[in-house]
Amino acid sequence: MLDTSLSKPNVCDPYKPSRERSAMANQMYGSVRDILRFEGSDTPAYWRRFSILLTLAVVIATMGLLRNSGAVIIAAMLVAPLMTPILGIASSIVMGWVGRASKLLLTVWLAAGLSVLLAWLLVWLTDVPRGIVIPSEVISRTDPGAEDLVIALAAGIAGAYVQIRKSEASLIPGAAIGVSLVPPLAAAGILLYFGQLSRCYEALLLFATNFGAIILSACIVYLVLGPRDLLFRAGTRRIKFTLGFVTIAAFLAIVFSQLFTATYFRFMEAGVQAKLSRRIVEWATPTPIEILRIDIDAHKKVAEVWVVVDLPSDAQYKVASISDLLPPALKEVPFRDAARDVLGPEYKVIVRYQTRLAWLVNLDNETIEPAPSTLPEGD
Repeated sequence: MLDTSLSKPNVCDPYKPSRERSAMANQMYGSVRDILRFEGSDTPAYWRRFSILLTLAVVIATMGLLRNSGAVIIAAMLVAPLMTPILGIASSIVMGWVGRASKLLLTVWLAAGLSVLLAWLLVWLTDVPRGIVIPSEVISRTDPGAEDLVIALAAGIAGAYVQIRKSEASLIPGAAIGVSLVPPLAAAGILLYFGQLSRCYEALLLFATNFGAIILSACIVYLVLGPRDLLFRAGTRRIKFTLGFVTIAAFLAIVFSQLFTATYFRFMEAGVQAKLSRRIVEWATPTPIEILRIDIDAHKKVAEVWVVVDLPSDAQYKVASISDLLPPALKEVPFRDAARDVLGPEYKVIVRYQTRLAWLVNLDNETIEPAPSTLPEGD
């Protein structure tokens, strides 16, 4: 018998792509909303955990900075919980929840202020002598520049991306280490104890740089990966987002103006240091000298020079002052004239020099000659 039944045609659903896009958008919307409500169902419990972890991070960072231990400081970065509420500020701005963003902003800066005070208290309790040299790990947090802003922007992008793409959770430790949040606060507390107010401000400026850059870059990531159509469907939400985004951008612009100034002076000082180093070598030639260090402070118009001067080989047999033992060539042209050629008359120069005996011993005979600054050509 002939089967006259018609098979059901395989007709493509024209609305399927739009439904898939809508479902994906809703999923991304839910991800951004989950980031916004990072505390979970038990808000007091979350903030208790936050307080404990932040306290531990400040203690670890402070001890690591005082011990000059980079490994301990990295451990503090991994423990610190500040990244999550900062990303919450970014998601609040994107969602247009200005009140929520303002509340989290105040919370983060209150936590930052308490962290500085805790670091100060730890140094006070451990009774660190005020006369000791401030560790280099502390000083390294007091010279923020434009490169720190770039690092913070990249770390903020990584952190926000991990929040959206849960499958990339392995990137979280790298993002935490890449951006420095707790160590600058601990450094500010230590410097506050030592009375270094200007350096304390610079450490806080580094934290502010990281804070603003993370929020700005996270907002961009949420907009790129998130459901823009759903987020901006309401006109009031667009207005609130614009207000929050412009505020963060303005804050970052103020911070960047200070960073740019610091970076400009840093590069200018590096160039002057190199030029002064070459001029000192030219001035001293043919006397062998070794330049240990040159520091230029363009703000204070002060330069510090550390050098080692080789004395003539017969100086060990003479009884005289150090200035009398110096090679005569160093006295022909005053050092003041050589330094003025590079720095100008408005600078003051602190010269710290040491002397040492240096000679060239000929192994094929018993003669001893003044040591050259470098080995002869061909040797």
